[in-house]
Amino acid sequence: MQIQAFDARTARQLAPGDFLTMSAYPGLRLVATATTRTWTYRYRDPATGALKQMTLGRWPGVTLPQALSAWEQARGARSVGVSVGDERRAKRKEVRASAETLQRRQRSTVTRVLQQYVEEVVEPRRKTKGALEVNRMLTRAVEKFKNALAEGLTREQAHEIVLAVAKTAPRVASMTRQELRACWEHAIATGRIASANPFLGKTIGGALPGNIKRSRFLNAEETAALLQWFRQPRAYSRTVAEALELTLRTGLRSGEVVGIHTRELHERNGILWLHIPAERMKEGKAHSVPLVGRARAIAHSRTPKEGGYLFPSRDGKKPVTQKSLGVEVYAHSGASTSEVYAHLRVFPVTDWAPHDLRRTARTMLQELGCPFEIGEAILSHALPGVAANYAVSELADPKIEWLTKLNLRLDQLAEVAVAKAFAA
Repeated sequence: MQIQAFDARTARQLAPGDFLTMSAYPGLRLVATATTRTWTYRYRDPATGALKQMTLGRWPGVTLPQALSAWEQARGARSVGVSVGDERRAKRKEVRASAETLQRRQRSTVTRVLQQYVEEVVEPRRKTKGALEVNRMLTRAVEKFKNALAEGLTREQAHEIVLAVAKTAPRVASMTRQELRACWEHAIATGRIASANPFLGKTIGGALPGNIKRSRFLNAEETAALLQWFRQPRAYSRTVAEALELTLRTGLRSGEVVGIHTRELHERNGILWLHIPAERMKEGKAHSVPLVGRARAIAHSRTPKEGGYLFPSRDGKKPVTQKSLGVEVYAHSGASTSEVYAHLRVFPVTDWAPHDLRRTARTMLQELGCPFEIGEAILSHALPGVAANYAVSELADPKIEWLTKLNLRLDQLAEVAVAKAFAA
């Protein structure tokens, strides 16, 4: 039904399926159903010519002036080639997407954000052991806030998290702060939270020692004392002592030492070689080390008759953990106030850790006159410039030469320590 002017009474009397139009407003309709009256705008899509219809609102909630305003906007958009229906659908889609994003953020607890960081960032880039350690460290750190919304975590709460760790383990606190900072950056970058990163800044958790690069190594006197300590009663266990001594005599990381398996040992031209596969190396690159002197003796004495790990755990299925070396060194350091360690003898050399033995080996090689590229190759460091082009075969003989010299120097220090002990 076409009318000249809108009449409310006529609108109410429309039968279901009927509609009103007004000649002054092309495309504007009031469509009736059994219970409603709805303003619509019918138009042809400027791109396809297809007949389309969009809803402007229900009458009488939407009055004629309001319907005319909406009609004018839609008609104006159509006149410049915009499909108003598509535009409105795009807006509705955008609103829905915003609502869904908000819901996801509301579901993003601290625990969930940590899980996503470990799964998407840590696990693809680190070895399994390292990823598990990061997960354990972060899970313990955020225990108090694990069910809180990550979106709303404040800087005060972030400070509290890191500070709680720093009270007992400052270096762990530094690593925790670094990982949590990266975790929140990942959550922000992926749109899971929109708030600022509460872990940014060095003031979170206070001044921590993590940014100080450790340079500790044992001097000749300390090294001699350690070699003597390895052989004394009520000191380190045989497993720990020999793993630490092999670290010192090869320059390997202690984690690489405890994981040695008999399948990695090969005799070649009278030299016992340790070939560590890429998956066991920090840089993901295979590494070969000649075991000479005392290092060879340790390997032979620990080789199981039927094969297996040289430093096995109690069940023999896995090697002992790298962490167990550090725990025993700490237990005999005298630094702990725990009654558990009170009965143990204290090693007189203080402030050192298993990894410092690797640095000690490198320092001794340098003092012996070892060329830089050979020393770096022994430690499996990436060589800069032209030195990076050295073939493995070209480095075999120099490795044997300088590790032999290192072992002889360590033997001399051990003899000096024994002589001093007898003299005392």
